Amino acid sequence: MKIYSDESKKNVKEFLTKSTQNQERISITTDLKRDYRQPITDLKFKHQFCIFHTKQKLNRDIHTYITQEKVDKKRNI
Repeated sequence: MKIYSDESKKNVKEFLTKSTQNQERISITTDLKRDYRQPITDLKFKHQFCIFHTKQKLNRDIHTYITQEKVDKKRNI
């Protein structure tokens, strides 16, 4: 946020292009933000997702699913 006012696809691509211009483009690990996907693909990086953020999202999704009472709380699952 200190470099760009928002994380748009355009800004992500511009940032990555500038910050990796003198480096071999192998892979980038990110959180799960969708706006990162297309610029990374366009720049021909291998895209990896952070394990921490992936687990965090899975836990959040499971919690949301359970709290919306889609699961019978009395039933052992």
